[in-house]
Amino acid sequence: MERQLQLARVELMQGTLVRYTPPDMACACTGGVCATRSREGWRVGGGVALALLAEALEWFSAPEGLSVLIALGAILLAGRSVVWQGLQSLLARRANIYLLMTLAGVGAIALGKWGEAAVVLTLYALAEWLEQRAAERSERSLRAALELTPAEATVLTADGTWHVRPIDQVRIGDRIRVRPGERVPVDGVVVAGASTVDQSPITGESIPVEKTTGDTVYAGSLNLHGSLEVEAQTTAEQTLVAQIARTVAQAQARRARVDRLMDRFAQVYTPLMLLTAFGLVLVPVLVFGAPFEEWLYRGLMLLVLGCPCALVLSTPITLISALGGLARQGVVVKGAAVIEQTARLRAFAFDKTGTLTYGMPRVELVQSTDTLPESQVLALAYSLALHSEHPIAQAIRTYCQQHKVAPLALEEFQAHPGLGISGTIGTTSYRLGNHQFVEQHNACSKALEATLEQLSAQGLTAVVLFDRQPRAVFALRDPPRPDARPAIQQLHALGIRTVMLTGDAPAPAHAIAKQVGVHAYQAGLLPHEKAAAIESLREQYGAVGMAGDGINDAHALAAADVGLSFAERGSDLAIEAADVLLMRHDLTLVPMFIRTARHAMHIVWQNLVFVMAVRAVFIGLALTGHAALWAAILADMGSTLVVIANGGRAGRTA
Repeated sequence: MERQLQLARVELMQGTLVRYTPPDMACACTGGVCATRSREGWRVGGGVALALLAEALEWFSAPEGLSVLIALGAILLAGRSVVWQGLQSLLARRANIYLLMTLAGVGAIALGKWGEAAVVLTLYALAEWLEQRAAERSERSLRAALELTPAEATVLTADGTWHVRPIDQVRIGDRIRVRPGERVPVDGVVVAGASTVDQSPITGESIPVEKTTGDTVYAGSLNLHGSLEVEAQTTAEQTLVAQIARTVAQAQARRARVDRLMDRFAQVYTPLMLLTAFGLVLVPVLVFGAPFEEWLYRGLMLLVLGCPCALVLSTPITLISALGGLARQGVVVKGAAVIEQTARLRAFAFDKTGTLTYGMPRVELVQSTDTLPESQVLALAYSLALHSEHPIAQAIRTYCQQHKVAPLALEEFQAHPGLGISGTIGTTSYRLGNHQFVEQHNACSKALEATLEQLSAQGLTAVVLFDRQPRAVFALRDPPRPDARPAIQQLHALGIRTVMLTGDAPAPAHAIAKQVGVHAYQAGLLPHEKAAAIESLREQYGAVGMAGDGINDAHALAAADVGLSFAERGSDLAIEAADVLLMRHDLTLVPMFIRTARHAMHIVWQNLVFVMAVRAVFIGLALTGHAALWAAILADMGSTLVVIANGGRAGRTA
């Protein structure tokens, strides 16, 4: 059983998604089926069949030598690995599951019950094999999205010919050809051709997406129809799929609290059951003169029932299944501990721009507050906006480009998160930012405030171009995403308190908050104030989640119990700070994720209660002499398999 626990630990603790293969089982796999694993299945199955035959021969009083010979063959065929591990544990003076099973088998042989000894050891080997297969299936589902990138790419060379190169030789700017049926080798932009692309393994979208010139494609996506020529925007190490792999690797040591509790429990539970079993044999025999063989048999049953494998496996198997199911839906979780934290969430905060809205505002109005001509105002604003990747700056750039504005030379550019941007043009320092930024530099006026209030009342976001006085106001509108309101409603149905946190002005924030239906909103927040708001929500409601995509959200994402960002367009800092990444910008994935986490933790506790109940019933039967040794191992194996099957339900996302 420790072999399965090691596999689970590799996935849950280390996040490396490297399959554990014992040295004696190393093999090559073809078509996803390992030949050696298959041979082991036949070996274990044959051993169980021989063990049951030996037990049946003992029941029907067949010649003793025949049943002993068959039982010995069963043990050598299927149970030898259990015995070997048990002997190693004994020499290391370490009480574990293998030692319990080995002692039970040796004890049964000492009582002349060769058939029962064979059944105990081979059924345990069968349970171990079945558990390993179940764990491997869960691991494959989580690993599937990470093994999509092809090993080679067809690249256009300097002489105008196409050559196949290893994927690690592709550089940013290379032109790559992707034929129908091929997978995209790196993230890039389509520069020629049109096709339908299946990107479901990366984003979880069930419907293929039409791609044409100017559209982004992701490494690992499957080109279904037409030929595409793609300009590489990343190297193999920088693709979205590679980022997912690194994100999953960050799960190292982030194990669920209940999982760690089960580990500590097993460390005490196993030696305690071993001592209890010895006491059950020695006390009645030495103190009360009870029959030795009868109480030795009961002690052996207690050893079998004392196996904590189902208890220890109940948590990792369930959480691995949940992680795999979420990954298939485009939700990448950085470790099993996040699942447990998510199940406890009672409040959820959203950034506004780029999260609840598209993050691509449009300039609807430019209003001069000075005598400067509009062309000069646009040139000044364009020069500042060229050096920023903020959505508002991008909108101003687009507007200026549409009006064919030429930028001016800019020096000493600086970004002020949550406020705006600044730079020197000529000998004058200009700034472009929100009302708070203007007030910080004492450049506000009553006329400007009246203008800003009027625009805010219309639900518009206003930014001001100013030096020592206001020069112009840009009014922008960023409509809410259509999936925002349904997502908020689903969170309310889950009993989650929803809050919008934004650095925008109160009036536009109020308009968006009303449209999407959040319980409350806070506007005009700087990055550190968003983090303080998260702390305040935690004090009021309990565990808090946060969704955001910008650099100014990173502090709040780190402060939240569960931070969520978007792999497709989130800033590197936000992605680093987040515990969860959504592979596509679909806000309904947030309530789905919370439902799945709650479902998984409910299954964990279901499994724990079930296993303890089964143990209690059969221990009672063993103590009163109403259970056989083979029935005890069947109860142990049965409860373990029920735990695995039940845990597998966690991967079916709600």
